Amino acid sequence: MKYAVMVRVADGADGLTALLTDRRMNVVALGPGLGVGENSRRLVEAALASPGGRRAVVLDADALTSFAGETDRLWRAIGGATGDVVMTPHAGEFARLFHDSAEGSKLDRARTAAHSSGATVIFKGPDTVVAAPDG
Repeated sequence: MKYAVMVRVADGADGLTALLTDRRMNVVALGPGLGVGENSRRLVEAALASPGGRRAVVLDADALTSFAGETDRLWRAIGGATGDVVMTPHAGEFARLFHDSAEGSKLDRARTAAHSSGATVIFKGPDTVVAAPDG
């Protein structure tokens, strides 16, 4: 089986939105090296809006940290997504996003986080836990 990596420039959220009108792009991953701040939040929101139809979105690293203190904004964007959403926080990113999930076992915290966010949560670490929004 052969694989290819295709690279196209997407200038900001508007550029990403235009790029995602192509239905063949069925997964978007945002995170490492994205940068933390409003531009990253807009890119995440553009990916979750999925103008090209149903697509999965994977959020990691800077894409998550950019929403620290603004989780309601991220949860609203996830709620409007047409495809599956997966978040992959490590312990530090998890703590920044899920203040209400600080109690209990790692599994319980991941389940609470998945339920409150509406996304599948892969809580990374030596004992990685995966939780879906439906429990």
